[in-house]
Parts: sequence; C-alpha cells; structure tokens
Amino acid sequence: MNKIHLLDCTLRDGGYVNNWEFDYEVAKGVIDGLYESGIRVIEIGLMGFGGSLGKSTKFASFKDAEPLLENRKKDCKYAMMLTQAEAEKFDIPMRSEKTVDMIRVAYFKPELTDAVAFAKSLKDKGYEVFLQAMATFMYSDDEMDNMINKINEVKPQAFYIVDSFSNLFPEDITKMSNRVLSKLDKDIDFGLHAHNNIQMAFANAIAFMNVDAEREIYIDGSIYGMGRGAGNVPVELLMDYLNKKDKQYNLEVLLRTYQDYIKPIFEQYFWGYTHPYYLTASKDMNSVYSWFFMNKGIQDIVQLNTALDMIKENSKYTLMKDEAERVAEKIKGENG
Repeated sequence: MNKIHLLDCTLRDGGYVNNWEFDYEVAKGVIDGLYESGIRVIEIGLMGFGGSLGKSTKFASFKDAEPLLENRKKDCKYAMMLTQAEAEKFDIPMRSEKTVDMIRVAYFKPELTDAVAFAKSLKDKGYEVFLQAMATFMYSDDEMDNMINKINEVKPQAFYIVDSFSNLFPEDITKMSNRVLSKLDKDIDFGLHAHNNIQMAFANAIAFMNVDAEREIYIDGSIYGMGRGAGNVPVELLMDYLNKKDKQYNLEVLLRTYQDYIKPIFEQYFWGYTHPYYLTASKDMNSVYSWFFMNKGIQDIVQLNTALDMIKENSKYTLMKDEAERVAEKIKGENG
C-alpha cells in the first residue's frame, strides 16, 4: 500500500503568479495554516535572486529563509527548490535546525549528470534530496531507463515525474509511472508534480495515487491551485479525496487560510484554465510561449494559435527568444 504525502508548494510555485511577493507575515500565516490543516511537507520558497528581504519567498541565501522556520514543528518537513541551472550560484550550508529539511532540484534532460552530482553533494550535507525531471514526457524509454539507473546510484530521498507542459492524461501518468517503478530502487520515494492547463491535474494525481508503487509517494499541490498560468492541483481537492478514505485533513482550516492569505492575491492576479495555456499544452510546448506572445500584444486567440504553430518543433522545449520575436513581428505585420 502506498503511503501518500501531500507536499504544498503554494509559497514556491505560487510565486510565479505574484513574483514571490509574500511578505513574511503572510508566508508564516500560510505555513501555520497548512500545518494546522494536516499538511506535513511544506515548500517555503525558491532559491533565486531579486526578492526583497522580508517580503519575498525567493531567497538569495538560506539565511534569508530562517525567519520562516522559527515556528517549525518537529513532525513537519520543510522544503526549498532550486533549479540545476542556478545551482552553483548559492552557498548551501550543512543541514541544521535553521535550514530546510529537503532540497528539491529541478532539472531538464541535458542537466541530468550535473543534477545527480549536485544531489550527492546535498546528501553529504545532510539534506533529503528530491530530483525532479522537468518535462518528463520528453524522455524516450531508453533515456528514462538510463536516467533511473543514474538516480539509483545516488539514491535521493525521492524522484519526481513532472508534467511541466501539462500535456499528460491519466493513462500517460500510469504508463510513465510503471516504467519508472520497474527500474527505480525500492528505497527511493516517488513523486508527481502536475499542472492544470488541460484540467487534468487532479485526475492525473488520482491516477498516480493508484499506481502500485509499494513505497512512499509524494504529490504536490497548492492552495486553490495557485501557480503559473493554469496553476497546479488544488491541495484542498487532494485533501478532500484522501479524507474519503482516511480522514486526516482539516479542510475548514485550509479554507480559512485561503480566505485570509490567498484570496486577496487571486483577486489582484489571476491563475486558472485559459485558452492560451491550453493551446501550448495541446501542442506539447512550453507555456512560456503563450506568455511571451501575449506580452508582445498578440491577444487574439486565433492569432495566438497561429503564432504557436509557427514555432519550430525543436524549439518547443524552452523559449527561443529570437525565433519568437520573428514570429511575433510576422503575426503583427499580417494583422496590423
């Protein structure tokens, strides 16, 4: 039987909505609310530059994050994420009562070797390490097997499949999970991070919960699905689903936390299902392209669809700015 952990990523993934502008009092309120509602794995932010000290959950150093851990609970794990692309920019101390317990390393396919080496260095410092294979759908079967062999060598706490482009359906999650589990060391936990561009995040999470993993599994969610574009799995839906089997989460506390801290952000910004982010998912491409074209003034949904179709197949993985600029100019020229 799988033991299921819900990992809340509101203060990290939700930060893509408001540029991580959660002041520390709000962030502490969210952390306390999540704990009181029954969540026992909480991601408190992202390692990165540009955040204002005391007003952001984007941290330039581990010391900047210490105030959010002052009220830490012994039966709760606290996590931080960083991308492999920026891994060398930060001084990471030994794990202590003043640091997070877990570090989640997000990496793209070309970064696998470096991510595995970095994971080993983090383990040596005492951290539980999660390795998160962004855009996991882009790995062939042979590439997946090779990756899992490397993962097994370093033995992180957990390995994650990540639906970065939000183009997966429940049957894809089941198939991919079974492929991973056929190779993944039995002592390594297994996780899923899902996005909601095609409104499959919750269904995909349920499919993942029902895979016969025979190990501990982690599923990411955020309050009200807060996250970039269409957002993530709403953690309250996951809590409610699990409560039907074994009541363990207090939804009233979670709803109050949403109302006090997240609802005002939603009313200022917006996240959730929209056609632009559905279109990128349907085309198996990074959602940053819709964001880029809309910022270039392409608001007409038909024109946006045309612009997305003009991006070359081998450019879909990440934003190719020069190519996207040329496409935007062409679209605007034809419809000027």
